[in-house]
Amino acid sequence: MPDASPNPVIVIVEDDSEVLNLLRRVLENEQFPVAVARDENEALWVLRRVAAKGVPLLTVVDLHLPFPSGSQIFSFIRTHRDLKKTPILAISSRGALEVRIKALEEGADDFLEKPFSNREFIARIRMLIRRYQEPATAKIPPVSLTIGPLSLDTQRMEVFVADQEVRLTRVEFQILHFLGVNQGRIVSKEDLLNTLWGADNDVGEEILKVHISALRKKLGDSSHDPRYIETIRGFGYRLKKSVSAPS
Repeated sequence: MPDASPNPVIVIVEDDSEVLNLLRRVLENEQFPVAVARDENEALWVLRRVAAKGVPLLTVVDLHLPFPSGSQIFSFIRTHRDLKKTPILAISSRGALEVRIKALEEGADDFLEKPFSNREFIARIRMLIRRYQEPATAKIPPVSLTIGPLSLDTQRMEVFVADQEVRLTRVEFQILHFLGVNQGRIVSKEDLLNTLWGADNDVGEEILKVHISALRKKLGDSSHDPRYIETIRGFGYRLKKSVSAPS
């Protein structure tokens, strides 16, 4: 596995040998160096080994490993000093909204439901690489704001609700940042998608909806009676300027 490769090492964690070998072939055909693991213990060993080499990497994790679960790997990556900024693509045969939200809440950056095409898989991999190499919100001006118990400081990369820090994923923070810069104004779904993933993105509105849902849940917000993020049907989203006092 050459460390000088311009592409990051892709670590695939998948217990189904057929799927594992297929994904490995697809990635190697695109000139990605690949490391594989079939369970959590092997995954942690592989991740530590690759991280020790100081090379960039990206992880593809099947959510439904035999024991204990893909979420344990997310936690390891997000709390490891050398791995916490590693992009994570979660894959699963179960694509229900709650499954997607749970994966994103636990640290995944993106989600693909099986079966998926090779083309879409590679597109998502490249998109995650671009997002981490060139953060979309780097071009968005910093903002500091308070809405009731919610406070956001993009210079410090901090979000608090009722004086308790809220740990957001990279995408969730970027969404809140962009809505904050445009506070009080409607932000279209297209503007959010283009800002976060680029104008040539292959991300659909459903993925954006999942990220918004996960963000709301962490903020203690609700789509039915929103305190912070309003859904403007047919248009997009808006971050409120204030919250109503409890009755």
